[in-house]
Order: sequence, then C-alpha cells, then structure tokens
Amino acid sequence: MNPFKKIQEYFIGGVLAKTDDVFEQVKAEVLFNFTVFFFVTNIPYLFIATDHFIHMTMGVSVQVALAAVLIILRLRSHVGIATFFFLLNFTIQMGGHFVINNGLLEAQGILFSLLFALSGYLLLDRKWGSIISLAMAGMFIVGTYNILHNNSLWSCDPEISDPTEQDALKYLALIPFALNVYLISEFVKARQKAEKQLAERKRMIEEKQKEILDSIHYAKRIQKSLMTSENNVEKILKRLRVK
Repeated sequence: MNPFKKIQEYFIGGVLAKTDDVFEQVKAEVLFNFTVFFFVTNIPYLFIATDHFIHMTMGVSVQVALAAVLIILRLRSHVGIATFFFLLNFTIQMGGHFVINNGLLEAQGILFSLLFALSGYLLLDRKWGSIISLAMAGMFIVGTYNILHNNSLWSCDPEISDPTEQDALKYLALIPFALNVYLISEFVKARQKAEKQLAERKRMIEEKQKEILDSIHYAKRIQKSLMTSENNVEKILKRLRVK
C-alpha cells in the first residue's frame, strides 16, 4: 500500500467499515482527496497572504475548515458533518475572493463555482445542490451588476485583489476543470459498481429462491410418498378387520 493510501485509510477507514453502500464509500474517498488537495495547495497562499490581513484571515479560516473535515472523518467517521465543513471551506474561498475582487469571476472562479455546486449535489443531496446553485447564480448576477456599474455596490482596494488571469495564470483554470471531471467520474464509477453489486445480489437472491423452492418440492414428494404408505396401511388394516 502506497503512503497516500495508508493516510487515507487512517482517516476514512472507520467510515468505509461502517457501510456497504458504495456511494457512501465514494463520498468519503472523494471528500478526503479533495480536502487534502485544498489543504496542501492553500499552504503557499498563506505565505503570499502575510502582507494583507484579509487574505491571511481567509487563508487561515480555510485551513481550519479543512482540518476540521479530516478530524471529523477520523474521530466521528461521519461523512455528512465533515461535508458541511468542506463546503464551509468553499463558502469562505468563494465569498472572500468574490468580495475582494469586487464581484469579478474569471474562468477559474466560474469553474470553482461549478465544483461547489456539484459538491453539494453529489456529496449531500439535491436540496443542498440547488441552494448552492442558486447562491452561485445570485453571486454572479450581483458581481456582474457591480462591475458594469463601476463598483456602485461596493469597492475594495485593487491592491488586495487577486491577480487577474493573464498569460500563464490562465492555465490555472485547468485545476478546477480537472477536479470537476474527477468528481463526476468518481460518481459514474460508483454507479457502475453499485449496478454490478445489485446484479450480483439479485443473482444470489434468485439462487436462494430456487434452493428454497427445490426444498419445498422435495418435501412435498416425501410427504406424498408417506401419505401413500399410510393409505396402504389403512387398506391392510381393513382387510384384517374383514377377516
């Protein structure tokens, strides 16, 4: 087992042992993988953010939320509670960067918004996915209005804004794109695995039913043979009485 798998097993082994539901198992694995990814990639941001209190506060808050996900997975083995802290990380990131950028959402921000909504749908349920989707749509509308009207709703100092996606920075949009693809592929794989499990369970149930029916038919044959013997005994007794 490679080191990453050992670490993964340490944090989510309890969750995997608690359920046979393949979707719950995939949720735990995806949640752990995403949490580790965001935790590691956010570390350089902490060093860059030391010059600005707002950036530093956002960075520390994100790390605390992500650490809480790992702690809950390890100590409570509860995917639902851990997922809320994971989505809290998204809320801090999306909301914070949205405000300091005066509502500007470039390619990377839009793809992370999509990832946020998909995480709600796939890691929680349709209700939470819909709530997050509506929130992201509302944020996009408000941000666009603010930009088109010369920051009439709010205006943050450009010095604390994130750098615009120019030249090589545009390639960073590949990160959230890859994460979206990974999230969808994991749940497609989980669905295929679940279908195989259901087919196997159906086959086993059908085999059990056949065994039970065969046993019943066998018991009926024995009963019938016994009944025939009893009839013969009665006939013999009648003959004896007549004699």
